[in-house]
Amino acid sequence: MTSPLRTDMLGRSKAMFALAAGVAGQELRHRVRSGLAASAEKVGASELRARVEQAKLIAESLGRLKGALMKAGQLLSIDASDILPPEATEILSKLQGRAEPVDFEVVRGVLEAELGEERLAALDGLDPRPAASASIGQVHRARVLGTDVAVKVQYPGVAESIDSDIALLEKLADSWLSLARREVDLAGVFEELRVILHLEADYDRERAHLERFGELLAADARFDVPRALPSLSTSRVLTMTWADGVPLSEWILSAPSRADRVAFARAMLDLYCMEFFRWGLVQTDPNFGNFLVRPERDQIVLLDFGATVEYDVDFRRQYTRLLRAVDRSSRGEIVDEGVAFGLLDPREGPEARDLFAEMLLSAAEPFDARRQPFAFRDGDYAARSRDVVRRFTKSLRFSPPPRRLIFLHRKLGGLFQLLKRLDVELDLSPYWEQMVGRDDTHDLTA
Repeated sequence: MTSPLRTDMLGRSKAMFALAAGVAGQELRHRVRSGLAASAEKVGASELRARVEQAKLIAESLGRLKGALMKAGQLLSIDASDILPPEATEILSKLQGRAEPVDFEVVRGVLEAELGEERLAALDGLDPRPAASASIGQVHRARVLGTDVAVKVQYPGVAESIDSDIALLEKLADSWLSLARREVDLAGVFEELRVILHLEADYDRERAHLERFGELLAADARFDVPRALPSLSTSRVLTMTWADGVPLSEWILSAPSRADRVAFARAMLDLYCMEFFRWGLVQTDPNFGNFLVRPERDQIVLLDFGATVEYDVDFRRQYTRLLRAVDRSSRGEIVDEGVAFGLLDPREGPEARDLFAEMLLSAAEPFDARRQPFAFRDGDYAARSRDVVRRFTKSLRFSPPPRRLIFLHRKLGGLFQLLKRLDVELDLSPYWEQMVGRDDTHDLTA
């Protein structure tokens, strides 16, 4: 099934404002029901029903609009647990895999405009059926000189609509915050979203990162990276060698052995430590669709480098200093480093400061030497961690989500969820040694 693609700004604006009106209507109905409710229990039920209906409305609307709006909605679905009940978060999470492909004639128009007739003719047997589709583009299979290739094509109007899409989404978020009676300045967060989405829409940049990761991992047999074909790539088309393998979700469902699951988990943790602490180059999208598994070779195929973010030495040094404060369990130092790093507004009161330290200490608990090996399916830890995050979030008066860490922690959160799905127990001590810089694998000394 394919879908039309709305690229006109007026149409997208109307759709977004209709979404905002729908969300506001749900909130108003909730407040009316709450005013008429005879008990706190009924008020709570009304609250839950309103939040679930709002989440459904957002997921359906963003899924139709694609582009930056759908991508931003996907990002919201990762962190929505602090705002929405689990039922609503589950609805939003469906954005991760609900992107319907667009008509092939739309794709062909992009290919003709970007490659021209002569280069387009080099794509033998271009399959009109997409092999994969996402929020800003889709992939088609073809052959070039006898070699199978993947042709990633960006939807028309995506790059041009990012600024207006983010502006519309920011207005929607402001109305949401107003309804929730919260005074948090999210301008920095949306600016970070805007910048990253512009980077993701630049396929020339993605090709450069694809090639860079291929070079960095060339000697590591655990990983494979497709090879780019620059002559058939542009800023809106990325052609690369086709990669075979089992989709990660399918591999997990195939009940691999404990040894294979542990090996996979260690490989992914090693990759993250290399990305951030050694290279300063992190593929920040944790979507399971970005990984294939080759069980017969004990190999992981890495796909999609559009969300790659570069972190300079100063940023990584600040991050390491914060981790060292956590390592020393020094609450005062944790708060000071958090303020210096821009994670905590200095105007926050004692409760928020104390909960900030408690939240980071809780986040580091899986690395505690006394808890090794750590069981990622530890339900008690997950519940306690969610609770402290919830209490910290409620205590904030001035601090928005930390824009500089949004995408890095998106990667970390996705990695934690992957290890939980794998149901592994690992000794994390060596990884903590790398992260705080005690094993000399990176040069981020204070």
